Amino acid sequence: MRLRRAFLFLLILNSACKPRERFVDEQQVFKALTGDGKFSLTAVDAQVRFVVVNFYAPDCPPCEKEVPALKSFAAKHASGTETRFVAIGSSLRAVGQESDSPKGAVTHNEIVSELNAFGRKFNLGYPQFVADGAQLKSWRVTGFPETFVFERSHGEWQLNRKLISEITFEQLEQVTSGIRK
Repeated sequence: MRLRRAFLFLLILNSACKPRERFVDEQQVFKALTGDGKFSLTAVDAQVRFVVVNFYAPDCPPCEKEVPALKSFAAKHASGTETRFVAIGSSLRAVGQESDSPKGAVTHNEIVSELNAFGRKFNLGYPQFVADGAQLKSWRVTGFPETFVFERSHGEWQLNRKLISEITFEQLEQVTSGIRK
């Protein structure tokens, strides 16, 4: 009788469980700020184990403050194949904005212009991509800066951390080295 109850309990529990929700849209494609490049998690080379994605906006003071840390982290991991760093820029005005927003919403060209000026000002030197309001929503970005740390496990990307606010080089190293252990 106990075995039957346990079986029924597991059957009910299993039928009530939903599949694990994906936190971000892994197939979302972000176009390169310059050139024809693109970025999506699903297109990352198979040998890459960790991906660090930083969302930033030129009109965001904490984003400016974290640039030296991001440049150092990106430079340290540029020649390796285990960790990839990507920056995705947008505008504070695009947060919460859908692609079919009413007149007065920030345009793609305005975002690109702001990002290009930001890149020239700070000589970033790492891969940069562009996001509009709908893309920010698909990744659940609510403000800037936000940094996502992913690890590939059994062929799938797992979100290990979402860091909100300005980040330091030491924090990035600690977060990614903590995952490696």
